[in-house]
Amino acid sequence: MTDIVMNQSELAAEIAARLREEVAAAVKAQNVGVATDVPAAEEEASFGDFLKCVALNDTQRLRAVYKSAKALDETTGAGGGFLVPTQFEQRIRAVGAPLLFDQLVAAGRGPLMLRTNAAELALPVLEQDQAPNVESSALVGGVRLVWREQSTDVAESEPKFEQRIFRPHSADAYVAASTELITDAPQALEDTLVNLFGRAYAVLKARVMLRGTGVGQPRGIVGHSASISVTRASGGSQVANDTNTILAMIQRLLPGSATAVWIAHPFWRSRVMATQLSETLLYTVNGQSLVYGDTLAGIPIAYSEHLPTVTSAGSLILADLSYYAFVERTSFSVAYSEHARFLKRQSVWLFGVRVDGAPLVNAPLILADGAGNNTVSPFVEIAAGS
Repeated sequence: MTDIVMNQSELAAEIAARLREEVAAAVKAQNVGVATDVPAAEEEASFGDFLKCVALNDTQRLRAVYKSAKALDETTGAGGGFLVPTQFEQRIRAVGAPLLFDQLVAAGRGPLMLRTNAAELALPVLEQDQAPNVESSALVGGVRLVWREQSTDVAESEPKFEQRIFRPHSADAYVAASTELITDAPQALEDTLVNLFGRAYAVLKARVMLRGTGVGQPRGIVGHSASISVTRASGGSQVANDTNTILAMIQRLLPGSATAVWIAHPFWRSRVMATQLSETLLYTVNGQSLVYGDTLAGIPIAYSEHLPTVTSAGSLILADLSYYAFVERTSFSVAYSEHARFLKRQSVWLFGVRVDGAPLVNAPLILADGAGNNTVSPFVEIAAGS
């Protein structure tokens, strides 16, 4: 009798163990595609897998593997999006490197780049667009050294500062992809979206730096109150007129702008190369790599499709971009919806950035030559004409 009882107990234990195994297997089968197990190896993480986790709202894996939180602390993937991890953000930024904005930054001729976690950034800047004091310069914002005799009082002077407030504006990229691509080929999705979003972001930066309106977006250089517009020379041949206009633009550039760059509409290339001021030669980037590029009066030229056509105002610019501040809100965000294009069997990705930017001077700077009306600026643009 004892043997029978013991056999029944062992049988019950075995049945219970097998039942637990079956239940565990069933649960695992139901959760196929949902990444609930956190991988130990970091190399298992990828941008495609990150996007898939966003689509599946797998917050456990997003936090554990990618250290990604909600952009606005929401609890669902549809509201506000998830912050893109730093390693993937760097990949996205690198995609835009061949484009204008990133070329200038890489060459040490780009704008002042700032990043912030705050809703706004207050930047103190010198007031350089005021009439300079006697024996001083507008460049030093009111500070001056004054000659004095022994035992006499020192004349007061102090720098004049103003606060520039930058409030990053939101810009989104809307990308639709088939639901099959999301579940079946996350790696293909990774390459596609990294390239698309990276280039879109590079285009956005170049566009607003040059032609942003300042209304709900950064303020660009073209037509800004600090930009000096130079009238095109006339009366001679096209080559002579272009040469004289270019020389007049150089004359109005802020003295000491060692990192100045020309930015031109692509159709300017044949015209500037026709002048004796243009060369195509090797120049250095970051003191290391040698690259071929066009120069005009020894200053590198960057061509941009975002400038107006050749006969329009602002189609050719001479700029010292160290006087332009571009502010990025830290981290991109990505959100996902499977409902927006449900009938097309597509899901939608929404990539978000927040940026602001503007020139750091409000008006041209007045030279301390006593004339009172001779002005220079870090931004000089060509006027409309032929």
